[in-house]
Amino acid sequence: MKNIYKLGLCFTLVGFLSGCASTKQFVAFPDQTKRVEDPNKARIYVVRPTSLGGAISMDVRDGGKIIGTTGANGYLCWERNPGEMEITGKAENTAKLPLTVEKGGVYYIQQHVRMGFLMARNKLSVLSEAEGKEKVKKCKPPTVTK
Repeated sequence: MKNIYKLGLCFTLVGFLSGCASTKQFVAFPDQTKRVEDPNKARIYVVRPTSLGGAISMDVRDGGKIIGTTGANGYLCWERNPGEMEITGKAENTAKLPLTVEKGGVYYIQQHVRMGFLMARNKLSVLSEAEGKEKVKKCKPPTVTK
């Protein structure tokens, strides 16, 4: 029985370190040539600027609403009403980040990938606008599916 667990762990690690999960977005993707498409809303970016855990997709939610899934070196972008919000990243664990957003504001969140027990774990943190812009430039936009 131990050998089965070892074999399963070995396959998981191989998948964790290789492969390529894509980034998919399930809500409208705003015009990237504009700072904010709707000036009455806030723009949110969640960026995953690493290839670590590339075979693992991670869900991203705004409150309870699914925004999309991040893959290696990908990002999500959407606009929402201003106010209190909570972004959730779901992998082996659930990471939560409360945030207050203002109309016309642009917010950058990094989804950090960590080694987990059976798959990748994630952590969310706020980036400065300068850091966020640099990381978005190095990542691929999502495939939008509705």
